[in-house]
Formats: sequence, C-alpha cells, structure tokens
Amino acid sequence: MKRKAAPIGEVIKSVFARMEDEKIFLKEDIDNFWKALVGEQGAKHSQPTTLRKRVLTVRVDSSAWLQELVMKKRQILKGLKRDLGKDRISEIHFKIGEF
Repeated sequence: MKRKAAPIGEVIKSVFARMEDEKIFLKEDIDNFWKALVGEQGAKHSQPTTLRKRVLTVRVDSSAWLQELVMKKRQILKGLKRDLGKDRISEIHFKIGEF
C-alpha cells in the first residue's frame, strides 16, 4: 500500500513535536545542565560523557575533584532528575580521566 508523501513542513513539525514530547536532549543541553549544577569551577574539572541506560558517566580530571563531586552527588542527581526527568536518569558514575 502506498502512502501519500507529506509536505516537508508537516514532517519537520512532527519531528520537533516528538522531540518535545520525548524530551530528547542534546549533549549541549546536558553540558549546560551540568554546568548550572556544579558551577563554573566544577565544570572546568568535569564533563558528562555518556548517558546510557539512565546512568550518566562523568569524567573528572583529578581525585580531589572526584571527591568533591561525590560529596555533592545526591544534590547533583536531584537537579539532573528535575532538569532531564526522573525517567531519564537514575545514577551518576564518576571516572578519573581526560576529556
């Protein structure tokens, strides 16, 4: 069965509506949320790298900053759940490494 082609304007509207409904976030969005939650200094020393299966992996440049962020993990996670949605994130894993 052939379907009638939809005008491109309708297709674009549909895509954007789906993105809004599903709250599809770009890496830039997550980076901005991260910076707002950990502050300018925290963002200089850490960077979210992946969000898979509701677990956000964050690279940290030193053990001192790792400890600082681990101590604030609960507060950060609460903010990320608020910004991303409770169904999008359940945990944060910190790893020391380059970014």
